[in-house]
Amino acid sequence: MIYNSMMKVTDNTLTVSRAQAALPRLCNAGKSFLITNRDKPTAVLLPIADYECLIETMDLLSNPRAMKTLRAAKAGKLSYKNLALDDENFGL
Repeated sequence: MIYNSMMKVTDNTLTVSRAQAALPRLCNAGKSFLITNRDKPTAVLLPIADYECLIETMDLLSNPRAMKTLRAAKAGKLSYKNLALDDENFGL
């Protein structure tokens, strides 16, 4: 998956009523938006690619085997290994 550098969602803040009125345009903007109600954050609108990156990251962080492998790689203790691209866990 290609990593998208996500901007701070607070860079684009809209009230619920403004977000409702502009929803089609917002959905096509490819940006993240913070939606507020009475000056309190209530929701976030994300491009699907950013959402998928977040889900993929959470999946990796919740997988003990993947985390063990990532820690070993970061510490330089992992030898080269061919990845099984047809396997959900890449053969790790």
